[in-house]
Amino acid sequence: MKLHYDVRFGLARAAVYRDGKAQLYLQGYEADPGLTVLGTRSVARLKGRAGGVGFLDLADGGQAALDVTADVLAHLNDGVALDIEIAAEARAGKLARARLVRVAEGEALRRLSPVLDLKARSLAQARLLLGDDAVAVDDDIDALDAAREEALNPSGALPGQGFLSIERTRALIACDVDLGDGASGKAAVRRCNDIAIAEAARRLRLSGLAGLVVIDLIGRRHDNEALRRTLERAFAAEAPRIMGAPVTKFGTLEFIRPWGACPAMDLPASLDIALRLLWTAVRESQGRPGRVLTLRAAPDVLDRIRPLIHNSYDPLAPLLRLEAGASPEVLS
Repeated sequence: MKLHYDVRFGLARAAVYRDGKAQLYLQGYEADPGLTVLGTRSVARLKGRAGGVGFLDLADGGQAALDVTADVLAHLNDGVALDIEIAAEARAGKLARARLVRVAEGEALRRLSPVLDLKARSLAQARLLLGDDAVAVDDDIDALDAAREEALNPSGALPGQGFLSIERTRALIACDVDLGDGASGKAAVRRCNDIAIAEAARRLRLSGLAGLVVIDLIGRRHDNEALRRTLERAFAAEAPRIMGAPVTKFGTLEFIRPWGACPAMDLPASLDIALRLLWTAVRESQGRPGRVLTLRAAPDVLDRIRPLIHNSYDPLAPLLRLEAGASPEVLS
């Protein structure tokens, strides 16, 4: 495996590749001190409960949902301090989810684990989702750009022949497999379905999409046992955490994949635009030292960029100018 990593102005992005294909992609602040970052342990307070779900107040003012069974929740008093670990980051319209470690010693709300940079978090994700293979580190910007594009747009052609569409809805992730023009026969259908399952697993990992996943396979009367093995191979290291069901009579393969890191597509829009503008400026400056560049964007985007530039010793920082505008762009 290979980790491509780039950091400028306190912003970072990372992509893990295996066998020449992007497997994971993360972007954001290089060192995010927030207590809802995946894997962060802290002491939180049980604020209350509703609909069988417990809600936590965190030491930094954030909130999270407590991921425990109803029986465990019933034995916890409101206001109790709990040692928790973030099992799933917040995403569009959803609170972060926390795993209960134990009832905490002491009442003070506080961080328990150190702040990890994005590189360390990416390596931890690679171990969890891809296994313990050695990881080489590189900084190929083109590989990062390609991984980002595929993470944000997971639908696309399948290797060989066929097409896989991946669409996110509020309730589930819908995947549709098409055989493609000119292909026919049972062997072609079986081969396309197998490739689609493997590609769906890779693209879900890369995009950070999870929850209930439904793959509409080609044809009917599938071999359940063979498809189960294909699904397990596709998810490799994370297969034990995948809960699958037999293929339905309508030819759909359904499984649940646990949420983890926030999908890149769910990052705040202002942060995503800030990332793109700064990386575009870095590209524009290559080979042209001393060139002044203007970053034009909406005020909320400039509010994110301004402190990053002000606090940076990056040689490009003094050459960047900020200008309010409706359409984000980099001007020379």
